[in-house]
Amino acid sequence: MILITGANGHLGSATIDYLLMKNPLLKLKALVRSEEKGKALKAKGVDISIGDYLKYDSLPDAMEGAETILLISSSTLSNRYSQHANAIKAAKESGVRHIVYTSFLKANPDSKFSAGIDHFKTEELIKNSGMSYTIMRNTYYANFLPNIIGNAVETGAIFYSAGNSKVNFALRSEMAEANAVVLSNPSAHKNKVYEITSASKYSFEEIAEFLSELTGKQIKYVDIPVEMLKENIMKSGLPEEVADLMGSIAESMKAGEFDFVDSTLENIIGRKPADLKDFLRNVYSK
Repeated sequence: MILITGANGHLGSATIDYLLMKNPLLKLKALVRSEEKGKALKAKGVDISIGDYLKYDSLPDAMEGAETILLISSSTLSNRYSQHANAIKAAKESGVRHIVYTSFLKANPDSKFSAGIDHFKTEELIKNSGMSYTIMRNTYYANFLPNIIGNAVETGAIFYSAGNSKVNFALRSEMAEANAVVLSNPSAHKNKVYEITSASKYSFEEIAEFLSELTGKQIKYVDIPVEMLKENIMKSGLPEEVADLMGSIAESMKAGEFDFVDSTLENIIGRKPADLKDFLRNVYSK
């Protein structure tokens, strides 16, 4: 049986959809924090288990019977590593044999990305757990880019803090598809660490130029200090901890941490991943 954690989130639910497309009779269970959060999954015929990364005692029973789990990194910013540690300990206790973990691109403790140390420590804990593993180091979601672009089509400018570095963006749906492939045959991906990227990378200046061509409106990229970026994020109503996280992502982009291309995603899903320009065309040509 396969257990998907974070199952009602975008990545988890998309992974479940791909698994069911591959095999509608698959023994599959979804870990959610409440019955309410599992309603949509139940409607798809998926069994649910109730558990919370923050509450260790809820996890072993929720994971009982699972041979393989997809551990989606926590969306709760505080105590992220301890949440992951709870899930890994419970998986081991419950007899899980293989764990697939969603990390981030080239995870290392010295990353500008503030959550980088949590991902790195989680990877190390998994590697030393005695369970076999596959680590999916995902690049930045193309799906998040419109949030960065904001109302640039109206204002004529993208205000961000990534400097002139190129950034690799990939579709979350293709990452979910790759998860499903790995989960369907974990032995073929035993003890592998995968860098999951698209086949191309772009600077924000190039993104602005493409949007100009696409929309027929002149759009420029304005590189702003990261402190100004964080202030703008908080002015939009988001808390300081989210602003700090988003600021650290911009800093990691500026440092070139997402200036990377790998063929693994193409190899796993069996085709070239979608290009960022095609994604933007779908969003901004409507």
